[in-house]
Amino acid sequence: MNIVIRGATIYDGTGQGSFVADVGIEKDKIVQIGHIQEKAKKEIQAKNLILCPGFIDIHSHSDYFLLINPTADSKITQGVTTEIGGNCGYAAAPIWGEAKERREEEYQKYYKLKLGWSKLKDYFQRLEKERIALNYGQLIGHNTLRQSAMGSLNRPATPQEIAKMIEGLKEGMKEGAVGLSTGLIYPPACYSNREEVLELGKACKDAGGIFTFHMRSESDKVIEAVQEVLETAKKTGVSVQISHIKTSGERNWHKITEIFNLIERAQKEGIDVECDRYPYIASQTGLMQILPEWTFEGGAKGLVQTLKDPQKREKIKKEVLELHPPKEDYLNKVLIMEVMSQKNKIFEGLTVQKGAQKAKKDVFEFLFDLLIEEEAAISAIYFTMSEDNLKNFLNKDYIFVASDAGCRSVKGPLAKGRPHPRIFGTFPRVIRKYVKRRNFWISLKRFTK
Repeated sequence: MNIVIRGATIYDGTGQGSFVADVGIEKDKIVQIGHIQEKAKKEIQAKNLILCPGFIDIHSHSDYFLLINPTADSKITQGVTTEIGGNCGYAAAPIWGEAKERREEEYQKYYKLKLGWSKLKDYFQRLEKERIALNYGQLIGHNTLRQSAMGSLNRPATPQEIAKMIEGLKEGMKEGAVGLSTGLIYPPACYSNREEVLELGKACKDAGGIFTFHMRSESDKVIEAVQEVLETAKKTGVSVQISHIKTSGERNWHKITEIFNLIERAQKEGIDVECDRYPYIASQTGLMQILPEWTFEGGAKGLVQTLKDPQKREKIKKEVLELHPPKEDYLNKVLIMEVMSQKNKIFEGLTVQKGAQKAKKDVFEFLFDLLIEEEAAISAIYFTMSEDNLKNFLNKDYIFVASDAGCRSVKGPLAKGRPHPRIFGTFPRVIRKYVKRRNFWISLKRFTK
């Protein structure tokens, strides 16, 4: 035998409890687990150390980044060997029409990356050609399907348009997708009604997939959003996953108890529902998410035109302040993470409020002007969550740890900006802060299962 690892505490990936054993390796394959008497060419003493399979990141956004960084540096260095992409409604394939045009333009402009595929099988072939370092599974994106089928229109889909989405979903499932994701807070899926979501849920169930939800709300209407997910599962029979489950905004932190009650009651009724969550109390998404969803019609170009209209700027300001009164100091809790132009790099790492002070502008004038100049391509970090709630989430056996991040690097185009620490730190943070210090061993069982 080439290698024997002796006396390790093993979490074997089944989700069961740990056990102590030796592990024998021959020609890069595990050939024996148990008490091994045979001597090996190399022996590793692992008493009081943990041995487990590579971590599974069930919620990632590496779809396109794997083509820029096939070694997946930020994932491999924290122990991730398998990830699921295509989350929050956006996926690399299947894709056609307006969605394909927008993505090709975006990645050529910002990353000099040529895409060129429409079908999922062709995207998989591209990943194989790049010899990516990870095992990879792909969800199909509802937002991508919708934009492909009907553009970025702010209206319910017609039966014919839903049929086009379902056709793309079925084709993608046949070509190897593991399910469907939706981002109901993002355009254009934020314009969908429940009937559209139910029809897609039925098709996903029929194709044998899982349906993952970035819900319509994670703040004031989070209870209603959870109910929509559970209703979809109940009416269609599809297995569902709530993405990065949270209660955002201090006025909503108390709702965690009702969320747990809803989920656990549904599980007792036989509904297959689980969740994922990253181990941080700050989220990351586009800076444009501060704005009302009606501003998203027409995509980034439509948003830019809207923000150039003085009357619409006043309307947006009024709506944002109604949702987040000045006493909340909301725009001082939103950190500008990454912009694409060199001119505005000076604002990276500053909150919107502090960026406005640096630019010597009114905070809303600064926000609108920055979104226009960057064509809405700005990432931001939102400090809106509770540490106590996070601990409660991580201690539930139906909530998986996941990064909600694409693979990045310490060099090249994917090293730009001030990225969220979850990109490099999700799994080490869970092990250090929650498994070792707080005995949340359940988390370790879950992210190796």
